[in-house]
Amino acid sequence: MPTTKSLLAAVACVLSAPLSGCISYNDSCQPLVPDPDAVVGYLGQDVQLDKAFTRHDNNALGQLVADSFRRAEDGTARPAMLGVVNGGSLRAEGLCYTRMTLKKGPLTDGVLHEVILFENLVVTLDLTESELVAMMEASVGSLYKEGQLIASPSGAFLQVSDGTTMHVDCAQGRGQRVRALKVGDVNVPLPPRTDPSIRYRVALPSFLLEGGDGYDAVFGNAGKDPDRNPVQARKLGGTDANIASAYMRENHPTPERALSEKPRITFENCALPARPAGR
Repeated sequence: MPTTKSLLAAVACVLSAPLSGCISYNDSCQPLVPDPDAVVGYLGQDVQLDKAFTRHDNNALGQLVADSFRRAEDGTARPAMLGVVNGGSLRAEGLCYTRMTLKKGPLTDGVLHEVILFENLVVTLDLTESELVAMMEASVGSLYKEGQLIASPSGAFLQVSDGTTMHVDCAQGRGQRVRALKVGDVNVPLPPRTDPSIRYRVALPSFLLEGGDGYDAVFGNAGKDPDRNPVQARKLGGTDANIASAYMRENHPTPERALSEKPRITFENCALPARPAGR
């Protein structure tokens, strides 16, 4: 049963934002960052946060997070070639507010931290070519086929960083849907080569390395294998939201340099979410 304190907190939350969708009887309305109203950058378009958009299509905010992961080890001896983030990490339901859309224009640090809610650590490590392709196949294995309703999209779908492109055909069976893959300047052969000495430096959330969203079959114990040179991001506490926030400040600080979605993943015979009018 809620305590008097929790009930008062809930009432205060509702009174402060009656249309916001406050969802819990605790102090969840407290900001996650010291200055939640600080503008960290600008969105060049509305960004949809419904699961169909974060887990079944390219998404501007997901791409931002993947970009920030890729750049987390820039300046070191072993920077990443690729950054990925699972669509399940992007949440419409924050601690107190539910936001189905981030409107074009300024984005605040408080909102960014509510959308990237889980504070996962970012790890950069070497993957073999077979593991890289298996990761991408796991990402798209649960995509719905064209004509199907996107009812419950998998959080395993990966948003990818700048410099990476992938073509997916949902008419193919699981494990054979990735029809083309390019990472940086490298066209990855399909099927992949089995030579374990061929490595790709990848930055991703620790959640995935630990087997989250079904990736245990892909990574095994790679995150604990010193031969893979795993490195936890050292700056800003090493967490996804902080790294993304800093990257947004640096790369999209004005309306003229606003964040926009890029067609990094192309889809064939796949269901796609209906874009709002005007897109």
